[in-house]
Amino acid sequence: MNDTASAEHLWPLPDADLDRIQTGLHLDAAGAAWLAELAGFPPPATPLVLPDPRTSAEILERLACPPEAVADAVATLPDPERDPERFWLLERCRARLLAGMGQPALARGAWPKLPSSLGAPGGCFYLHLVLALFDDVRAEHHRLGVPDDVSIATLADLGRHVAIERASTGRTGVDEPWWMTLHLRAILIEVGRLQYSTFRLGEGPESPFPWYDEAAAARLGEGFCPGDATLGIHIPAGEPLSPAACEGSLARAGEITAAIWPVATRRVATCCSWLLDDQLATMLGEASNIVAFQRRFALVPGAAGGDLDVRTFVFRTMAPIEELSATTTLQRAVLDHLRAGRHFQRRTGWVAVGERA
Repeated sequence: MNDTASAEHLWPLPDADLDRIQTGLHLDAAGAAWLAELAGFPPPATPLVLPDPRTSAEILERLACPPEAVADAVATLPDPERDPERFWLLERCRARLLAGMGQPALARGAWPKLPSSLGAPGGCFYLHLVLALFDDVRAEHHRLGVPDDVSIATLADLGRHVAIERASTGRTGVDEPWWMTLHLRAILIEVGRLQYSTFRLGEGPESPFPWYDEAAAARLGEGFCPGDATLGIHIPAGEPLSPAACEGSLARAGEITAAIWPVATRRVATCCSWLLDDQLATMLGEASNIVAFQRRFALVPGAAGGDLDVRTFVFRTMAPIEELSATTTLQRAVLDHLRAGRHFQRRTGWVAVGERA
């Protein structure tokens, strides 16, 4: 770590300085509202001290960031005197996340990308935020009892999302900044092929939708009602969603989550995804890994629109359908479905904790 201290003269901050920071970061009116929200968080117990360039590179490499992104992030590390606006923003975002550490019911809040007019310094902001919180999150993981390999695998989701951003835009950045805030609040871990978050039904933004109505939940009993503890299952991009990989993940995750997020009763884990759209069974066939994954879950009645999710996760672009091309079986099936004027659904499913298909 270097000896760069927090810019304490910016805490608390006069309104005039907020205007200066908005201008320096090229933010619009929505960005100004974001700054005002961040300005309300008190300073954490420990000031922001960023890793030095060499350590920053080692951390980002350990978190699977591509070499060009590592180089960009190290070259643009903010300094409180030279880059007061970016350093202030980094301090306040860290303070916000530390205030929400381990609290899944909190609202996500705004986590916008910085304007492209800032160039690499703006694109690297969320890589710098991970560096700013790396020791904090690792300490929280250690306190909870998260195994070290799981801790690193969890934070290495950064590299996955940096790679997605570069493939989509050609620039260094993070494709969905809000998603990484779940990792940085220590409410999500990655165990093998799947990721798991902790929450209570009906509380906070990670609670599944659609879900059972009150009467149906009461009939199903404990584990299905508002306030009941559950786990969220998430499917990151990566290796094939093979039954063996999912089985191994679920088995180990059951042991880890019971230890790090203990509750008196946790009966189910839920998944809310377009990958649970039962139309996919007809489109892909029973031999598909995706269909085998679906078969693990009992589906909740109801659905939400899934076209945007499918476009985002399968093609990584919102280009017109006629401009899309398919190179995989899944892409071809999705494209045929969309070009026929049909739509996808986001479904919720659940699996009993401790049971395996």
